[in-house]
Amino acid sequence: MGHDDRVVRETVPFHRWLDEHRLSRRAAIRGTAGAGAALAAAFGARPIQAAVRAAQGASASPETLIVAWDQVPDNLDPQTARGNRNWWVLAEIYDTLTYLPEGSLDPAPQLAESWEVSPDGLNYTFKLRQGVKFTTGAELTAEAVKFSINRLHEIQLGPLYMTAAYDRSEVIDPTTVAFTLKYPYPAWPVILSNPAVLGVIDPAFVEANGGSTPEERNDFISTNTAGTGAFMLQEWQQGQRIVLARNPDYWKGWDGPHVEEVILETVPEESTRLLRLERGDVDIATVTANTLPQLEQRIESQNLPIVIQKERDGQPLLSLSTMWLNLNNRLLPTSDINVRKALIHTFNHDLWIETVLKGYGLRMEGMIPRGVLGHVDDYPSYPYDLAKAKEFLDQASPEAKAELEKGLLFRYASGYVIYKEGALLWQQDLDQIGIKLDLEEIDQATLSSLQTSAPGVPIVEARWFPDYPDPDNFINAARTDYWPPEGYGAAFAGDEQTDELVASGRAEQDPEERAAIYRELELYFHEQASILMLAEISGVINPWNARAAWVQGFEHNPMIHPLYYPVYKEEPA
Repeated sequence: MGHDDRVVRETVPFHRWLDEHRLSRRAAIRGTAGAGAALAAAFGARPIQAAVRAAQGASASPETLIVAWDQVPDNLDPQTARGNRNWWVLAEIYDTLTYLPEGSLDPAPQLAESWEVSPDGLNYTFKLRQGVKFTTGAELTAEAVKFSINRLHEIQLGPLYMTAAYDRSEVIDPTTVAFTLKYPYPAWPVILSNPAVLGVIDPAFVEANGGSTPEERNDFISTNTAGTGAFMLQEWQQGQRIVLARNPDYWKGWDGPHVEEVILETVPEESTRLLRLERGDVDIATVTANTLPQLEQRIESQNLPIVIQKERDGQPLLSLSTMWLNLNNRLLPTSDINVRKALIHTFNHDLWIETVLKGYGLRMEGMIPRGVLGHVDDYPSYPYDLAKAKEFLDQASPEAKAELEKGLLFRYASGYVIYKEGALLWQQDLDQIGIKLDLEEIDQATLSSLQTSAPGVPIVEARWFPDYPDPDNFINAARTDYWPPEGYGAAFAGDEQTDELVASGRAEQDPEERAAIYRELELYFHEQASILMLAEISGVINPWNARAAWVQGFEHNPMIHPLYYPVYKEEPA
């Protein structure tokens, strides 16, 4: 999805939780107090084991997992679906050649047993598992893999921006398929883990039900499925709920504990989701950043049998979603590097994260987020320092100072990146060094227009949720060919040298060499103060962030991957 209008329209998961339902603290408490009181009355001060047993007694059977979220899937065709709301469901139905196991960002074999890469990085050959069947009963073959990726490119409605490197595919034998790329791209195996890129579908099922037409959605394929995944589509009441049932012939088998079915209920009202979760009627619920602190307090004070996962292996849970402000490097007054550095030094990141993000964020330190190859662990962030900011402002050119005298206009979208509260905090600090920040709230359509206008505006909000966990998916906003109006690089930063580094990093096969290239890029853009980096959203803010204590085996991953196969319900020990 990246940084374009798809962010507004489609990257619902990591955006809407902070963009919507932003109640005041008093309103949030008022809206959820009934839920907490109801559960307290039911459980009283009994220990958690008794609470678990009582809640489970009122909930669905141990074989059914119920998820109450705010998503509204609308297309389950793996070659035409757009947006995470659909891709999260597709990942359960359509297995891919590779996948991201548990919390890993490194691709592992799934439908492929193994793969090989040619020395020049242009050819990837995948060996398929044998004996895998579609839910139609047909065998998985290399022809089906080729059919699926070619169908994506034939229809032209799917996320083709992820497959820009793809040239062609070739069937070597019934269980071997080869891909030829236009240029070396080491991200290719992880890209194939997204079911909207290569969720393998039964070709006979497609051809028997309307086939494929360029730039047209097949409504039957969008609402009926034929994959090789752990689950099948059993019921779909559009806009209300999706029921996924076990695929009895799933190639991994069903030994050990598993749920029989997964019910995904669309529950737009957060107060309703909370009430049902705390009452034990649902097993997993989406809780927004604004309401999560109050829920955590009730979990603590009322001993609620609810788990909020914040860490994995002692490290904060990651989202890979970043938020920043583009500072226009080509337009006064921000074309003056001293002005840019002054603006950055006046931003109080700690206060903003605590006040606006409710603490659910980490300071953004580089375009490549934590956990991804190329992240600079010792990134030299600019400190909040008003005295230093004033020093840089004093060194600004007369032209830049003259523009600042007119006032610095900053138009922000409600609940998008900085939020009104954050803009006001920044405005107060800028006033202390003599910069008058004029604020104007705009809608997201206007914001999208500003993000893609040339020569642009001095300051514009930006955020990024990645399509795949490779550094190229984060650093590509630094390309000069991504400048508006062609793209969303609204900082207008970079030059021929950085373009060469971006191209080199994209193609380099050696991980250490790649990391060195991205370090050079990150430090260059840091020295240029090209953007005001705000935060990486905490991985705690995800659609499954509040789970009943009896839900076991769930592993959140910040990227798209199968979630429910390893899940089962059991009273915690």
